[in-house]
Amino acid sequence: MAGEALPGVSLTFVPSGSGEEPLRTDVAVFLGRLRRGPAGTPVRVESWNDVVGVFGPPDGSGATPHALRGFFENGGRTAWVLRVTGPARTASAPWTVGRVSGFAAQRYQAVATSPGAWANGGRVAIRHRSSTVAGPPTVTVRVLVPGEPPEIFAGLPPAEVADRLTASRLIRLIPDGPAPPPGPPGPISLSWDLTLTGGDEAPPGRREYADAVAGQAELPEPALVALPDLGTDLTGPDHGELVRELLRTVHPLLDRLVVLDVPPRLTAVDAAVAWAGSLTGESDTELLSTVAVHHPPLRVPDGTRTRTVPASGHVLGVIARLDGERGAHHTPANAVILEAVDLAASFPEAQQIRLFDAGVNLLRCTRGRGLVVWGGRTLSADPRTRWIAHRRLLHLLVRAIRRVAGPLVFDVNSPELRLTLVRAVTSVLLAAFRSGALAGSRPEQAFRVICDDTNNPPEQDPAQVVCEIEVAPAVPMEFIRLRLVLGQDRGLEVIEA
Repeated sequence: MAGEALPGVSLTFVPSGSGEEPLRTDVAVFLGRLRRGPAGTPVRVESWNDVVGVFGPPDGSGATPHALRGFFENGGRTAWVLRVTGPARTASAPWTVGRVSGFAAQRYQAVATSPGAWANGGRVAIRHRSSTVAGPPTVTVRVLVPGEPPEIFAGLPPAEVADRLTASRLIRLIPDGPAPPPGPPGPISLSWDLTLTGGDEAPPGRREYADAVAGQAELPEPALVALPDLGTDLTGPDHGELVRELLRTVHPLLDRLVVLDVPPRLTAVDAAVAWAGSLTGESDTELLSTVAVHHPPLRVPDGTRTRTVPASGHVLGVIARLDGERGAHHTPANAVILEAVDLAASFPEAQQIRLFDAGVNLLRCTRGRGLVVWGGRTLSADPRTRWIAHRRLLHLLVRAIRRVAGPLVFDVNSPELRLTLVRAVTSVLLAAFRSGALAGSRPEQAFRVICDDTNNPPEQDPAQVVCEIEVAPAVPMEFIRLRLVLGQDRGLEVIEA
């Protein structure tokens, strides 16, 4: 600016930053089958292009890619993806360089970047040009894998070809053996054509899904969980046992919601109702507050045709969109589903009533609005834990309370600590009250925080502080009770009372 060189007072406004990441409840985690990508390792993606880059384009073998696309098309912004696969082998091809000088090894193995059959038949064309007056020796590598965009790496120094190919999404070169000895100059140009073979992948079973369930529990960010391929991959007792294991893993976290799909083979209403009944009848009532079911599947565009996909990905996208627009405490019921053209099945009113009574949230096609989510309930029959909006509000509060109370774990148990804890928790609840998430015209009608001698008597372990929290969601005006235990031995523990 011209005035900066003159004497006087100059003001520069710099936006302050707390350095603290925003608290999010719109992040999803997807467990299922994908074309390629790291198996059993969670990957964070922020767009459909990210999904395709890491896991490849959809190949029709699994529903998870289409569910992810539906999530992002309906307003989702961030997801974690955990590829689930059975025992798998990685496609590869040997490459013998021979006595051509300049390479780091006489032999290499061209190996696909991830296990599975996706790279079988892939071609790796390698061309070596010797040193000329135009410059030093160079290597050009072309990678052509069916169903994948081609990759070309040109002008690579021979000694660095393996290192440079770490930028490839499709292959790696692994040196095998010593470098070639010095020799006389070879031909001006040499070419090798390799074909990848030997890749294989078995369908995932209960063990692989159980590992994925445990893996997602280690991720602190996701607040929504979907398993789009579960109904296809697991049947019979394995399916039910895995769902119950999933709920037993997720429920104690108190910070995420599972959205399930009716298995695709259960096309009849009787079968869908029986399946939902098996979950509610054989699962602990408390666990059912963690899961919601949406039905029927959706028909989505797939090139010039349409494809049937599970609804969970689109529904999670709707929930994530509403989270950003209105807040976590708003229900997904009556929200519009985007980028779907039809329902895979329609039911007369009598069958809709049966599904509704079984706890299934229906998707409907309404005149003038298109496809909408017609229900916002968990599988729980308890009015206190039935509504998705209430559970999502609870998840938000638990995450916020953990953030403000976590740093106090190792403080000395004293009246000052209790006061600090009450103030920190109250600040979270006041923010929720002001956003309209809690009932009442005054804060004291919306929540209560108790952390005194009544719940911390003298005979209690001095290394433990108990804080009891009661909150009233906007509708209905019933209190949700949380018990916050702060202890140096157990860290921070939040329990729903």
